[in-house]
Amino acid sequence: MSVIKQINDFLFYIMLGIVISCIFDIFRTLRKIRKRNSIYVVMIQDIIFFIIITIITIVYMVNTIDGNIRLYMFIGMLIGILLSRKIISKYLIKFYSAIFYSLKSCIIFLCVPLELLYKVNCKIFKKIYEKCCKLFSIMINFKCKLLTFFKNGINNLRKRGLKNEKTKDKRKRKNEKKKEVY
Repeated sequence: MSVIKQINDFLFYIMLGIVISCIFDIFRTLRKIRKRNSIYVVMIQDIIFFIIITIITIVYMVNTIDGNIRLYMFIGMLIGILLSRKIISKYLIKFYSAIFYSLKSCIIFLCVPLELLYKVNCKIFKKIYEKCCKLFSIMINFKCKLLTFFKNGINNLRKRGLKNEKTKDKRKRKNEKKKEVY
């Protein structure tokens, strides 16, 4: 590998370090926009950042130096990250913040009608549900009353029927006894 090629690769790795720092600034801005971040959200963001940076770095290494790992690559990335953090990071964070806040405002602006529609639908369905529940409970109470009425009526009929049969049996026996006596 020639010295000119190595210097060229070194400059490209400085650029890769700047790209890595710019991607990190995106995640910093996302954390800054949301005041309270849970530990799990931060962990997931860190994992996503690590995956993105790993893929970019490996693809860049394979394409530029055919898989030969040299110390100057890591030094170049470190210099690129430090330069980006010292020179352009604060401007990038302001730029990303402006973009994310405008996106947030647009999303909120677009979601307000949907939220109003949701609230109106909830109120309508709540009223329908309450009316249906009242109607349903009235129907159930009516069925229960009918069932108890019929059940009591059937029991009364059974009791009467049994009494009638018993009295009929007693009468038959008396009649039979009277016939025997004659």
